[in-house]
Amino acid sequence: MTEHLGSRPAWECVVCGQHWPCASAKVELAEEYRGQQPALVFFLGSCMLSAIDDCAAGGSPAPADLYERFLGWAST
Repeated sequence: MTEHLGSRPAWECVVCGQHWPCASAKVELAEEYRGQQPALVFFLGSCMLSAIDDCAAGGSPAPADLYERFLGWAST
């Protein structure tokens, strides 16, 4: 399990402060879910939906890059 976790509601990495999933989290998640692509996409999709909910709860629109940030890298 990665130490590079997303902190809600901003969805920034608790270790490096970058947008989550950060580069380190992507590498670690890809390794953790190796051979289980659907499970990785399901996990990341649920995180993305939580991020959208967090934006709405804070009165902000969801950033335009959320799909690419959460799922775009994992579906390649």
